[in-house]
Amino acid sequence: MIRGTFSVQKALNNNVVIAESNNKNEVIFIGKGIGFGKKNGDFFEAKAYDKVYSLVDEQEKEKYIRLVTKETEETMLIIHEAIEIIHEAIGFKLEDRIHFALTQHLALALQRTRDQTGIQNPFLTETKWLYYETYEIADRAVDFIFNKTGLRLPDAEVGFITLHIQSAIRDSHSSLNKESDLLTRCISYIEEKSGVTFERDDPSFRRLVHFLKLIYQDEVHEKDSDLNKQLILFLKENHPVCYNMTWNLVRMIVKATGVSVAHSEVIHLLIYIRSTIEAHNKT
Repeated sequence: MIRGTFSVQKALNNNVVIAESNNKNEVIFIGKGIGFGKKNGDFFEAKAYDKVYSLVDEQEKEKYIRLVTKETEETMLIIHEAIEIIHEAIGFKLEDRIHFALTQHLALALQRTRDQTGIQNPFLTETKWLYYETYEIADRAVDFIFNKTGLRLPDAEVGFITLHIQSAIRDSHSSLNKESDLLTRCISYIEEKSGVTFERDDPSFRRLVHFLKLIYQDEVHEKDSDLNKQLILFLKENHPVCYNMTWNLVRMIVKATGVSVAHSEVIHLLIYIRSTIEAHNKT
């Protein structure tokens, strides 16, 4: 976030100001009401606003100015506030490149929805379940837009918004990135070893994804009972492929997160893996 005093060059509208710093660098500031009453040459205190975003990259600034002149002020403000919800959820500001790409996508998505133009997203189901936390963030932003405009963006758009956010997370050190990458590796490993490709909207697959997340998000502290040890030996003898697969997954999770995995979780994970594979083979 840029702080300090700037000289206003132009107020594009009530919510967008082009300003210049003391060293003559031009910046676009975006925020609710920041341009109201501003005239050329006025001083602009960036620190006076809690939710203000700045675009510094020259190419992104030019693109944004073109977009602002095309869209209504109300639409741009709603998009900005929706992106602010995303910022708060992921814990950091989007880079200029991703900020503009997402702004443009939301503007186009709103136009498509107004025009009732259908859009296909072939990766929607996979996106939703592999990046579930990010999808929930995108859905929250879409809910906000619906409450402001009465326009409900379709699930296909939520999926694309998710990918924009995930792109930002991937470039950061966010824990969301580490978790989604780990989940992707776990699922890819199971599919490779079992020789199947799971249907992402199958209930058994969703349960498997949910349980994998529980393992590394909610560490279980319990002593391993004799019954659990006996069950593991039974599963090792009767389901050796799933048994080896499960322990390799546990090693991946422990190495990536440092959590300890109880025998009861190993048993449940093996059962989830086997039931998911069986469900796939029955289809």
